[in-house]
Amino acid sequence: MDAVAIGQKDNSRKAYYKEFREVIEAADVILEILDARDPLGYRTKEIEKMVNNSGSGKKIILILNKIDLVPRENVTQWLEYLRKDYPTVAFKSSTQTQRKNLGHSSASTAKISDNKLQHSNECLGADDLIQLLKNYCRSCNIKTSIVVGVIGYPNVGKSSVINSLKRSKVCGVGATPGLTKHAQEIHLDKNIKLLDSPGIVFARDQGGDKNSEILLKNCVKIEQLDDPISPVELIVSRCSAQQLMNKYNVPMFRDVNDFLIHVARQRGKLKRGGIPNIDAAARIILQDWNSGNIPYFTTPPTSAITMEVENN
Repeated sequence: MDAVAIGQKDNSRKAYYKEFREVIEAADVILEILDARDPLGYRTKEIEKMVNNSGSGKKIILILNKIDLVPRENVTQWLEYLRKDYPTVAFKSSTQTQRKNLGHSSASTAKISDNKLQHSNECLGADDLIQLLKNYCRSCNIKTSIVVGVIGYPNVGKSSVINSLKRSKVCGVGATPGLTKHAQEIHLDKNIKLLDSPGIVFARDQGGDKNSEILLKNCVKIEQLDDPISPVELIVSRCSAQQLMNKYNVPMFRDVNDFLIHVARQRGKLKRGGIPNIDAAARIILQDWNSGNIPYFTTPPTSAITMEVENN
């Protein structure tokens, strides 16, 4: 299994992985941050196995982050599925940008109104998570404090979760992959210390759809992609043609190339001589996908994973 740390092209993968391992080894509790739109796609069972086999009694908690981007019933289904393995908390990080102190909502994520879930700037799920962590503090025979390692893919929301728990902007946050390059230590209170780890992708370079899947997780900066079209082909295969036509105000298209030609013309992305710049159009699509402007979500598997896409 190759450990691939995604950041700028000149970043040391070995250094990223060293930082990551140090967080795992130091932590008593591991918070694994998952994107609610595709929880299994962001889950690293290799790490869970490594933690469980360490013999150190470390705990794992799954955080179903970005729950405002999927239907409520989908969140409920995933919670039921994931809780068969580990404690799982539904979470929405605070999106407040102007205030120094970030707000918490004490409302249950299961009972909060759809309107507040979709439009509130306040964090949801923090109280449940903090209470769970405090229970672990009390359950230790000798220790009265715990170290909590926060892990997950690049740009899955690790730093946002920490900021929301701390109620202040103690970690850098941005839509750029690889923003956290070193482990950061944050004291939540006198008994709980958080460690934010660099984002790491565990995957072999298998080519084809496997690499495109990684690119759709916003693990590589869009401007660094040599081939932005292949992942867009995967997006087109997942979304209905009507959804994309409505989203980008384009006519019916035959394939991904035809779709990108229409988008390039619609957005004014033209080369000299009026030739559509399909690479530039593809980067627009990828940016919309990564930011959640193209709605999608997965459903828990029965015998296989089923992908569902919201139609606009």
